[in-house]
Formats: sequence, C-alpha cells, structure tokens
Amino acid sequence: MSRRRSLTVAACALALALPQAAAGASTAVPVTAAQARNMGLRTATATRATEAPLVTLPGVAAPPLNGRVVVSAPFAGTVVQVDVLEGQAVKAGQRLATVFSHDAVRVSSELVAARAEAGRADAAAKRARILANEGIIAGARAEEAEARAAQARAMASENSRLLSSAGGATGKAGEYALRAPISGRISQLNLQPGGGVEAMAPAVVVDRDDRLWVEARLPAALIGKVKVGAGVDVGGVRGRVVAAGTSIDPRTRSAVLRAELPAGTGLAPGRAVQITVMGPAPAGSVQAPRSSLTRIDGRDAVFVRAADGYRPQFVTVQGLSRTSAVVTGLAAGAVVASAGVSQLKAAAGR
Repeated sequence: MSRRRSLTVAACALALALPQAAAGASTAVPVTAAQARNMGLRTATATRATEAPLVTLPGVAAPPLNGRVVVSAPFAGTVVQVDVLEGQAVKAGQRLATVFSHDAVRVSSELVAARAEAGRADAAAKRARILANEGIIAGARAEEAEARAAQARAMASENSRLLSSAGGATGKAGEYALRAPISGRISQLNLQPGGGVEAMAPAVVVDRDDRLWVEARLPAALIGKVKVGAGVDVGGVRGRVVAAGTSIDPRTRSAVLRAELPAGTGLAPGRAVQITVMGPAPAGSVQAPRSSLTRIDGRDAVFVRAADGYRPQFVTVQGLSRTSAVVTGLAAGAVVASAGVSQLKAAAGR
C-alpha cells in the first residue's frame, strides 16, 4: 500500500471514528500515536513575532556598488601568464597575471636613471649647503641645488609609482604583475595568455565576497513604508534593507530597493531571487510555519495541540513568507500541527 493511500485511509478511518469532531471549530480531534505516525503528523511551536512579511518581490543578486574593483593595466603589452580563473577566490595582493610591456621597460630604465640623478642631485645639494653655510658661495646657489634635487626625487617617485600601480616588477625586464587590490572573487577576466592588453583597459574585475546585495523594485504603494534597516528574507537567509528609494520612476511606477545579505549565502551575482521585505508586526502577533495554515469554513485556521487532541483555531494572517506565517489570534507557545494538516482537516470533517 502506498504512503499516500495509507494517509488517506488513516484520515478516513479517523473521520469515521470521530463524527462528532465536525460539530464545531473548537471540537478537538483526538489522535493516537499510531495515527499520528500514519498521518505524518509533525508539530511546531508558535513564537512571538516583532515583524511580519510586508511584501515579496522579484529581485537580482548583485555585488555591492562599493564592493566591485576593476583592475586596469597601466601599460599596454602582451599577457605572459594568467594566474587565476573566473569565479576563483583571491586574497588582497595576490598576483592575477603577468604582462610584458615595452612601456614598462622604458619606465624601468627611466626609474633607474632618475634614482641615479636624484642621488647625484642630493649629494650636490648637500655640498652646496655646506659651502653656503661657510660663506663660500651664495645661499641662492644652495637653494637652486636643493630644488634640482627635489625635482630629481619627484621624477624617480613618479616612475616608481607607475611601476607600483602595475603591481610591481616580476624580476624580468619589461614584465609587471597585476595584483588583486582586495580580497574577493574574480567576476570578470578579460585576459588570455599571448593576448594583448591596452593601457588602462579593464583587465580583471574583483567582487567582494563577504557580503552581497539584492536589488528589487519597490511598488509605489509601499514607498515610504519600507525603512532602511528593515529585515528581509531571501530563501531563508536573513538580511537588511540598506537603501529604499523615495521617488517614483515614471516608467516603472516603482522605486529602487537594495538589501544586504551576509557572506556564505551561496548566491551568485546576477541570480534571480525572491526577496521578502519585513515590517512591524501588529501587537499580539506570533510566527508559525506556513504549512500549519489551512482553510476552514472560508477562514484561516491552524490545528493547536491540546490535552484532548488537536483543536482547530481560527487566526488572522498578518503576513506570509516562503516558509513562515505571522498571525494573530494564536498564543505564543502554542504547539500547532505543521505537517499532516490536511489529514487532520479531513478527520475533523472540514
């Protein structure tokens, strides 16, 4: 006998044995342990709720606007080696690729020459200052020498900065490394070994993976009702609203909504999701599994465990999420049926 048939037989047998259960919504349905097993009956405890689902919207997972960094190639050149793959996690400072560039050769040579010139200029400036202090030469000549030394140091510093912006030299003439500026995950990789790369072209995009945003469109009727800091639920993952628009887009009649989720959600940027936005729950609200809800005589109800069985009790739904329901008319701490509800309803003659 299949499990579905067993459940149906159990419910029918229970209904025949308990005709009085249909007398009213408050009549309890007694259930033995064996009947509970056959019905697949499970329970959950209603807990006090401070927030209720306000609306569920379609959304898209996206990296935070300030959590995406583009790594550009400072010099045009040829890609010698690519050290990462798209989707790979990287640490700040990790080498992403190696590029050979004639411009890098030129800048490296200029850096060597500039450092040498800065050394000579510094030495000349020190000598001139000593002579000026002894009155052998005019003080202006010492100041001119010091100015030339400062200029030489600036040239060396600029060339050094250019090489540093490329991630530093690799030890081979003309080669420089592209390095990850932040820890995160490679979301775009625009490099191929042997391929060319243009100066300042976006080579790699790194997204932070310690947090994630979900972007959605908030209906005009809810603008002003959803506040920054309000809770959200995305597939059972809790987050919070970080931005809620206050002006209506005339094309969509909605405003932008952005929520932040913690790390470890497993959601990839670009994935379509359902986001449930929470609002304040009415006084006396409790939360129970959504599966505990049923309809009796056209009204929402749950089956509450009592000393004499499971008693149907009418409730008022204040909000629904994918897995839970916030209701009033039910006491916090009440134990309700969360599975096997349809069998209880059949046994109650409802």
